[in-house]
Amino acid sequence: MLRFHGAWRITVIGRSADFDQRAVVRGAYGLRMLAGRVGATLEVDEESWTLSLEHHLWGRSWQPNLRTTPGPVTERDGVRSQLLTSNDCHWPGKPLDYVNFVLRLDQALAPAAVPAATSVRAAGPGAAPIAAPVQAVRTSSSGGVGPGVAVPGVAVPGVPVEGVSVEGVPAVVPGRAVRRSAW
Repeated sequence: MLRFHGAWRITVIGRSADFDQRAVVRGAYGLRMLAGRVGATLEVDEESWTLSLEHHLWGRSWQPNLRTTPGPVTERDGVRSQLLTSNDCHWPGKPLDYVNFVLRLDQALAPAAVPAATSVRAAGPGAAPIAAPVQAVRTSSSGGVGPGVAVPGVAVPGVPVEGVSVEGVPAVVPGRAVRRSAW
């Protein structure tokens, strides 16, 4: 039985067994089964849950698989993945490491935090410039506010803030909108 935490998608990606196979998830919200058909998926989102793989021998009840081997956890394109391989039971002449049931578990990772963009503006006449968060400006056809228009007190990337001279760009004159071409 393997323990997992959080939201994962379980997908059956391989089965070469004569017996029915299934994955059993046990968590705070009860028991869930994933049929051992290639392509079948089950989404689990619990703080803590366990996963076990089972097989159904003819004329018997469901039994835990003999061996379940978790592969390494890999991360690619914001998704953490892990393969689980399993052998249901041992038969004479069959290698002990024989794999007849394979699952892939995928977990979407939270996007990395992106630092907020900042602009430079002065606190007052003769004050040293300070960094301030860039605020979004809602654009619409009314009010004359749009891309390239200076709005007093709001920093817009590419448009200087009132009272601050950026090298090579004159300061914004109060009451006068400055339009800049983005191209």
